[in-house]
Parts: sequence; C-alpha cells; structure tokens
Amino acid sequence: MKALVLGAEGMLGSDLVPLWRNSMEVSALDHLQCDVSDGAAVNAALERERPDTVLMLAAATDVDRCQTDHEYAFGTNAIGTEIVAQACSRWDASMVYISSIAVFSGEKDSPYNEYDMPSPCNVYGLSKLHGEKAVRSFCPRHWIVRTGWLFGGGEKDMKFVARILRKISSNHEIKVVRDCVGSPTGTFDLSRGLLELVDRFQYGTYHLVNAGVPASRYELAIETMKIAGYSPDLILPCLSSDFDLPAPRPKMEAAGTLKLGHAGNGLELADWRDSLSSYIRGTLQALMQ
Repeated sequence: MKALVLGAEGMLGSDLVPLWRNSMEVSALDHLQCDVSDGAAVNAALERERPDTVLMLAAATDVDRCQTDHEYAFGTNAIGTEIVAQACSRWDASMVYISSIAVFSGEKDSPYNEYDMPSPCNVYGLSKLHGEKAVRSFCPRHWIVRTGWLFGGGEKDMKFVARILRKISSNHEIKVVRDCVGSPTGTFDLSRGLLELVDRFQYGTYHLVNAGVPASRYELAIETMKIAGYSPDLILPCLSSDFDLPAPRPKMEAAGTLKLGHAGNGLELADWRDSLSSYIRGTLQALMQ
C-alpha cells in the first residue's frame, strides 16, 4: 500500500508521516510542493505518485481568521478538499479527510456522536462541513474523521497546550475559559488510530479522539501546568464572554466514538491525560521555545 500525505508539514503530519512509514510507502508533500487549491498541482501529484490512499491534512485552522477571511477558510477547507476528492476519484485512490467536531453547534449537553446533525456556529466549522460534503460527493471510497483539540508536533505545535506553556514561561497569570468542553487528542495517538482505521474499518464517517472524561479549556490548562512542573495557581478560570473574539466558540466540542466502539473489535485511543503527559515530558524544551 502507498499513501500520499498532503499538508504534511503541520503538527499532525510531523507525527503521522514517520509512523505510517513503518507500515507502508509514504509520499509527503507540504503546501509549497502541492497547493491543494491548485487543481493542476494536485492532479500532477496523484499522477506521479499513484497512491492507494490520500490523506488530506492541509487545513485552514485559525478559527478567528476563518470568521473574517472567507477566502482563507473555504479556499483550503472546502475548495481544496473538493479538488483533492475529485482527483482521488480520477486516479482511483481512497481518501482520508480530517474534519472537526466544530461542524456541530456546540449546544448539546453531552459529547457529539457520528449520528448527531451538524450545524456549525462559526465559519471554520462551516468550511469543514462543506469539505465533508465534497468528499462524500466526489470520492465514494473515503474515511471522514472528525477530531479536535489537538496537541502534538513539538516545535510545530501552535495550538492551546503549546500556547499555555509558551505564555507561562513569563510567570504571569493566564485567564482560561471554563465553559468550553472538548476531547483533547494527541497527534501521535491520532496518527496511530488513523492507520488502524484505514487498515481495519469500512469507509464512512468516524469520530476519533483520545479516551477519558472530556475537559474544559481550564481543566486542560491545569493538567498541562501540573505535568510541566508549574503552579496551576497561575491559571485563572473565566468565561468565553470575557473575550471579544471574531468567531463564536462551541460550548461543547467533546466527541463520542460511537461507531468505533460498536464495530466488533473496536478502536480506542489512550486516555488524553496519559497522552498529554507523554507528550509534554518528551518535548517540553521544544514547546517552551
């Protein structure tokens, strides 16, 4: 089996590519090598590489920029995904599309499962939902994988956990919201889960996150501080309404992996606290830079 990874330069790709190369031939292309919004470039890459499956990791993930810059949001998350899906169909490849729990409204009082109805509360979620629709329309052999609240990639990590550690190095107090809940997920565990998913499970839409009780941003920050050896007293709880941000945030972004838990020999990732501990202890120096 041969896989082609598009958007390989990001935090997920940095863990996924070396892990997958232990099991198969992998070609990894970054944005400069293949812009997914360029149909000619995408088709040329698939014609040259002739992969069995294509992993669409390229994504516009800056939620606030997505809210105000629709070309940024839809150019990659929707149009780019549609181009890749069409190319996969043309060159007889299956496709893995990394989507987001942000396709849901966030108003549910429990984790979202694969059968809940999407209804995004912001442009980022809407662009990812349009990406899902494009994959279903143009590439019948696909795995759509919703996840969220990622941490991983060491120095490439620009998400919440890394931001907390970089800010705390100044030893100043940090306000963190306590009314947004999600399923923290390590990119190494996600990469392993994706490999197992493609190997063992039928095409379809799945939720794939680390196991464990969902956490608020505040609880995730507290756990991060404890693991890194800093005082959790530097983290102050607050509400989402305390921040004036361009994009509204879902209050509930936790995910239930209902389908993977009921597929015979199911697929479950490690508890997020264990994954977070391994990650921080192994890459703390890189995260603090």
